[in-house]
Amino acid sequence: MIDLDTTNELFLAAHGCLPTEHEAWEKQIALEEEMRSAGIARFEKGLEKNREKNAEASNLSSRRMIIHAHAQVIAGLEAFLAEASSGKAGKKHTAVAYLKDADLDVVAHLTLRNLFDYVSMRMKLTPLSIRLAAMVEDELFFNAFKGHDKDAYEYARKKISEQTQNAVHQKRAMTKHAKHKGAEWQDWSQDVKAKVGLKLIEIAVEQTGLFEIVRQSEGAHNTNIYVVATKETLDWLATENSRLAPLSPVYLPTLVPPRPWTSPFRGGYWSGRVRNLRLIKTGNRQYLMDLESVDMPKVYHSINAMQNTAWSINHRVYEVMASLWDNQSTLACIPQADDMPLPEKPMWLAPEMKREDMSPEQLEEFSRWKSERTTIYEANARAVSKRLAFSRMLGVATRFKDEEEFYFPHQMDFRGRVYAVPLFLNPQGDDASHGLLQFANSVPITNEEGADWLAIHGAGLWGVDKCSMDERVEWVMANQREILASAENPYDNRFWLTAEKPWQALAFCFEWQGYVAEGFAFHSHLPVQMDGTCNGLQNFSAMLLDEIGGAAVNLVPSDKPNDIYATVASVLIAKLRDIAAACPEDTTTKEVKDKETKESKTIVVESDGSMARKWLAYGITRKVTKRPVMTLAYGASEFGFREQVFTDTVTPWKQAAGEAFPFEGTGFAAASFLGLLIWDCVGEVVVAAAGAMDWLQKVAKIAAKESLPVIWNTPAGLKVMQEYTTSEQKRLELTFQKVRLQLSIDVASKKIDKRKQGSGISPNWVHSMDAAHMQLTVSRCHDEGIRSFSLIHDSYGTHAGNAWAMAQFLREEFVKMYGDHDVLAEFGREITAMLPEGTQLPPLPEKGSLDLSQVLESPFFFA
Repeated sequence: MIDLDTTNELFLAAHGCLPTEHEAWEKQIALEEEMRSAGIARFEKGLEKNREKNAEASNLSSRRMIIHAHAQVIAGLEAFLAEASSGKAGKKHTAVAYLKDADLDVVAHLTLRNLFDYVSMRMKLTPLSIRLAAMVEDELFFNAFKGHDKDAYEYARKKISEQTQNAVHQKRAMTKHAKHKGAEWQDWSQDVKAKVGLKLIEIAVEQTGLFEIVRQSEGAHNTNIYVVATKETLDWLATENSRLAPLSPVYLPTLVPPRPWTSPFRGGYWSGRVRNLRLIKTGNRQYLMDLESVDMPKVYHSINAMQNTAWSINHRVYEVMASLWDNQSTLACIPQADDMPLPEKPMWLAPEMKREDMSPEQLEEFSRWKSERTTIYEANARAVSKRLAFSRMLGVATRFKDEEEFYFPHQMDFRGRVYAVPLFLNPQGDDASHGLLQFANSVPITNEEGADWLAIHGAGLWGVDKCSMDERVEWVMANQREILASAENPYDNRFWLTAEKPWQALAFCFEWQGYVAEGFAFHSHLPVQMDGTCNGLQNFSAMLLDEIGGAAVNLVPSDKPNDIYATVASVLIAKLRDIAAACPEDTTTKEVKDKETKESKTIVVESDGSMARKWLAYGITRKVTKRPVMTLAYGASEFGFREQVFTDTVTPWKQAAGEAFPFEGTGFAAASFLGLLIWDCVGEVVVAAAGAMDWLQKVAKIAAKESLPVIWNTPAGLKVMQEYTTSEQKRLELTFQKVRLQLSIDVASKKIDKRKQGSGISPNWVHSMDAAHMQLTVSRCHDEGIRSFSLIHDSYGTHAGNAWAMAQFLREEFVKMYGDHDVLAEFGREITAMLPEGTQLPPLPEKGSLDLSQVLESPFFFA
């Protein structure tokens, strides 16, 4: 279970004592056994839950068997249909007419899923046959709807998926939409369903041998026919479940410093009682083996420093949170304890009453009742998951609240971004998680600079972060009375609840109270965070020395922070005004093709000028442009911008405005209009970023054309490999779900997915750069004596007393990283070395004239 020689050596080197000499060692080994046992219990509970829901096909073991049997069922279906069309004499089976145009992949999947949903039980053959045929009929009907009117189908599918996840409700709503749009369908009779379903089950039984049909006498004159899994099938599933159960432990914090990472294959937890972690979360073992020979001391140094941060529970925050939870409060985003009651149905509504029997007034009341009921039902379903997540988080806090210190093992994704492993409560969690956690070790606040950093952090929790540093400190001093009152009695004095992040704000109130009481003698435990400004664009602007984009994302000094979202909003407003002035007409004409005749025709549509005037009347703010701008560096496209505007702005606007909503239909045309304008505006503000993204995509596609992955080394020394492949999976498009089937396990036959390689390179590249910056910064901070880190990709945190040092080091490392490395040129050389000789890459994007050393003096670069 434990390699004692290696464990002793690692622990002694890291902590100056043998593991057995550490006071918490025995507790740690017992805790890892607890994690394993909890994981097995959770796995077994999931099996039981799926059995109770008649959804055992969702079990991983069942899915593996379904994948194995899929091709066999396909072969049986093809043989059955081929024989029916061979021209041989005799009556054809009823199922032939209903399956001849079906997607056999979908039919095979539904057949196997239907059987495995009840794999641990015996099911009567006829009801199971009818259930299966009904599922097949639904897919055939919805495909007919798709063929009749694809746009209407896609709109209905998307809308219904957003409204409900209940399969019965989805089917009912889709059927209603299809019939409303005139899609014709002759419903299958029960007799037809029984015959079609029975034939499908017979084929699966004969082809796979996984199930059998048995007759059982029940009484003197009654014989029932059942479908049951064979003993071999049940034995294999039991063995596979036993193998899988220990592989998903409930990862918790450790009571001793985590096992240091010295190779890609072992770190974090100490014993073999939990599944070994990998340095990088990937299924590509060869890549991990290649990493063993890569010299990357700063990568190992930084991740070990992060996971060696000692944490403890903030008892005062915990007491308030636990008290409010116990009293079923919903303050500070605590999930509601009970479901909201569903509205009473109308008094006049009889059980068998149909819509056509209702008066117009009754129909309106009925529709309103159904809509309210669905809304509350879905809200209750979401609340269940929120309650579960919150209670689990609080449960972990309760489990560790009496520990003086604990730690979070970390690992990375393939870009180098670092994540805390433990579930439910961790320092990269939500506001409540952050509020509960504090550094176990303290650092004294010894001067005004440390006190100011604590105040700046506090002001940011109330959203006071668009002003100078001095103004943030002044805001805290101006509100000190309310802050101290909240610390004194948070139940009656609720200033902390007005913050954007209330639980972190409450932790700040308690910390500020301590500082005010003790002054420069105060020892602070609170993590003080400093955040980048649209960090992806900061990295792109730095690597291309873009003076315009760099200024927009605070790479240069200024009196107040530049707000790129507001900057883009200002450019957008100017464009809208120009469009509105240039096009005073409200309508215009447009040439379109008639769907049925395919002939061109002229229609009247709303003009750009009209749309511009309506958007100006709505009011363009930074909120409208924030998500599109923020996601640009991570691969968002023009279409993505349109979708974001539709989801974030247009849909809430339509819901709030009701009949006063000024645009036609769903408003997607208005979202498309504005999304494309935002795309143009962002291109004007951060020209270099768009150029770099385009160049990266072209290079990735050139490599993909040669069936090569994209491999590069980051400035921190990590070897990154982007390799999206297409060969292993086939995607089945069912109406309300996407099923992926593993159809091949031949690794050698993998094919590079050219589309994904191109679309993925920009976000993955820039994430690897921000990860490298963090690794270099943490390594430097640790060398300089800082031992506590609170890190979330583009948010760096440490004690207030050390915040000034971290702020300086992260700037110096950023300037050094892009000063020492022409990262795009290095990337180009690495890719060229992989390509066939003579292959040319497109020219590198041009650089600007930004003086990168200005970052050292920019107060809002990270703030």
